This record gives sequence, C-alpha cells and structure tokens, in this order.
Amino acid sequence: AILDIHTLHPEDWHTDQRPPLKHYSDSILYETHHRDYSAHASSGITNKGRFLQWTEPDTRNPQGLATGIAHLKELGITHLHLLPSFDFATVDESRPQQSQYNWGYDPLNFNVPEGSYASDTYDPKVRIVEFKRMVQNLHRNDIRVIMDVVYNHVYQVAQSAFERTAPGYFFRKKPDGSFANGSGCQSETASEQTMMRRFIVESINYWATEYHIDGFRFDLMGVHDIETMNSVRNSLDAIDPSIFIYGEGWAAEPPQLPTTELAVKCNMQRLPRIACFGDELRDGLRGGWWSHKQGGFVTGNGCEEAVKYGIVGGIQHPQVVQDWIEKGHYAWAAQ
Repeated sequence: AILDIHTLHPEDWHTDQRPPLKHYSDSILYETHHRDYSAHASSGITNKGRFLQWTEPDTRNPQGLATGIAHLKELGITHLHLLPSFDFATVDESRPQQSQYNWGYDPLNFNVPEGSYASDTYDPKVRIVEFKRMVQNLHRNDIRVIMDVVYNHVYQVAQSAFERTAPGYFFRKKPDGSFANGSGCQSETASEQTMMRRFIVESINYWATEYHIDGFRFDLMGVHDIETMNSVRNSLDAIDPSIFIYGEGWAAEPPQLPTTELAVKCNMQRLPRIACFGDELRDGLRGGWWSHKQGGFVTGNGCEEAVKYGIVGGIQHPQVVQDWIEKGHYAWAAQ
C-alpha cells in the first residue's frame, strides 16, 4: 500500500504531547501484551486485544473493579511497555476470527503496526490511525508509551527483505558460513554494518516522530554493537532527550562479534543514558531461570546478596558483597 502519511492522523494529533518526565528514575513501568491485557470475557473492554482498547475510558469488570486504562491510572504508572506492536509473522492477519497467538518476537515488517491489533486488517490506513489514537489517549491520561523492539533477528532469513535486498550483508555468519544465532532464533543481524545500523537508527526515529513513541525496550540488546546503540541514543536526544531506552544486556548465544564491542552488561558504562535489565534481582528472588527447582530468596534458599544488588540497581555499594552474587561479580551500572 502506498499512502500519504500526512492524511493518516487522528483528530488533534498535531497537539499531542508527551507527558512530562523530569528524571528517568521517576519512571514506573508496566509491561503487557495487547491481547493478554483485555482478552478475558470479564474485562469489560469492547475492543479486546486491539489498539483501541487503550482508548476506552472507565471500563470495569462485573465486580466493579477498574480494568483497561482506568486500572493503569489507579496503579499510578508513568509508562506502558507494550510487547511488540510492529508487524510480526506468525499471526495471520487475514483470519482475525481464528484463535491465534504470539508474543510478537518474530519480526516481519519493522516499520508497520501489527494488523491483528487493528479493527480492520484489510484497510491499511486503519492500523496506522488506530495506533496513533492509542498513543494519543495514553498521553492524555499522563501515560507514556514504550515500544518493545526486536532488531536482533528476523523470522525467516531467506525470505526477509534484508536478505533479498543484499544477500549476506545484513546478517552475521559463523566461520563455517552458516548464519549466526546470537538471538537463539536462527539469525543475528549485523548492526555493525553501515546500512543495518542506519536502518535501526532511522526506524527508531520514525516510531518516535511519526507515532510519538516515548521509549524503546531492546530485545536481546547484547546482540547489537555499542556504536549502534549510542547512535540510537544520540539520534533520539535530537528529538527529545526524555525518550527512554533500555534493553536486555545479553544475547541467547555468543554473537559473532568480540564481547568488547557488544551492548552487554559488562559494557554498560560505555553506553551512557541507556538502561539495562537487572536480572540478578529476578534470579535472586525466584532462583535462576535455568532451573525451576533450585529456588531463591522467596523460597528461603539464600541469595540475599543478589537481592540487595538488585535493590541498589547494580551499582557499587558498600553493603553488597559482590563475590557472593552468582552472576557477574561486578557492578555494571554507572548510576
């Protein structure tokens, strides 16, 4: 579809403004999935699982408890982190009535809203306008919008626009010539390549300017190189320095770049004003993700230092014994 983007704005879009945010540390984030948040029959929401659910005011369940955006306002959050909302591959948009489900970490078209979340999957204008209406209404309710982005891999390499445009350029390969797998999804984008880096930076800028997105959570940020992530930060600063960036400071498998070049936790002090998940706190509380039997602090299995480390946010602290923390043994956060 070829559309005039200037005709695809909801009413009063030109007056839309980001809610004020003085400091990143004032952020209170709530992460959710469009479908999960409203799918239940008792949600009281008409547009279940769609962008427009975030435009419905004062929805209630049969017991009279707030649901939808009214519940978010009760919680007092500042940011809504939405799982991937760009076009992803494994939900067939042509069959919206069929029971289909995916979190959305299987990117197809990075710069297009996901059609299965729109009220009409066949009219290409609808998904664009409804996505903007969602952002606009959340802003009116003093909630910023964070978009989960997945630039580290594609759903299928051979069929991807990248590979069909310039075979072998946009993806890293192993020494034997096979595609690298730092994402754990049979592909690993090469952010160090000039045009891949440019694509990521321009894509992020597009979502921030055209759709007024207020923050980005990078899936497996450790697959990307440091220079690319700093380029993203610098480009967003030119738009609005309050736009928040954070991500997972690791990869699924060791990427095909030296660790010294990657946006991983041990390099976070070279990534100013980019945040990282502190999985030490999660693993300290419930036990490591690699074992469902080990347990952690909440089951009385120690891990106090990891919990303390998470409370202080991964910084150097005199009351945290670094060597007692199973992961890392270093303070990776600068502040």
